Amino acid sequence: MAYNLILRIFILIILNIFCSYGAIGATRDQIIVANFKAQLSKARTLKQALAIYADSSVNNKHQVAMQTDLRKIEKDINSQLTDLDISKDDKLVPYVNGGCLPRITCVPVYVQQATAGGIVFPNCVEVHRCSGCCQETQFSCEPTKIDYVSFSPIVKFEHGDGSASPISTLKPFKTENHTECTCKCKLKDDACPSSAQILDHELCRCREQACFPQCQAMQRCQLLGTQDKPSCVCKRPIPGQNGAYSCQTGYQPDARCKKCTKYP
Repeated sequence: MAYNLILRIFILIILNIFCSYGAIGATRDQIIVANFKAQLSKARTLKQALAIYADSSVNNKHQVAMQTDLRKIEKDINSQLTDLDISKDDKLVPYVNGGCLPRITCVPVYVQQATAGGIVFPNCVEVHRCSGCCQETQFSCEPTKIDYVSFSPIVKFEHGDGSASPISTLKPFKTENHTECTCKCKLKDDACPSSAQILDHELCRCREQACFPQCQAMQRCQLLGTQDKPSCVCKRPIPGQNGAYSCQTGYQPDARCKKCTKYP
């Protein structure tokens, strides 16, 4: 009898370890892929993308010392390209990945001054602003470093009779200049539809909250109606608890969901 009890407890412990390892492993794989995509969004050319792939954990999950032959990969890509049914009329041109980078853009100068009368020169200036594609639609290209630059002299040409001065000098035009960018999660902390979920900023998606201490094999993590944080509830009714799957406040189910014990 004692031997059977010990064996059952041992099996439950092993099952719990495997379940925990599977959950951790899945999360780790998701983070590896998310990090790879984030790095890939910064690549400008195929060579850079392949170099990122060669150094990533996506290519080498076990972090074993190895060297990836990039020339062999490029040769394989070109070989696959020749096998595709491409029309001779198609004009193939080398591309540059439209990743998340500071790019030159035009910003209007003193719009209100220009609309009030007179002609402002320059009417717009070139600055760098973050733009481009991120690898996931739930991310947006945002600045991580901003400098403020002032353009001068800005002049205004007056026209019409009665102008006191045909040309007047305006204050220097100050605006943002982005120097570094990254892909950031667009979702807010309150974006998750369920109170049992939290926003994972690294993956930019909602996930179930984790219970602490970690639930056992015969339990699951669940947010009860009267709780602010999730707790472990049993997958079957607990004996002596009037058919309830959880324990009263201050108590927790034991590993086998046979009884409720006080929190340590």
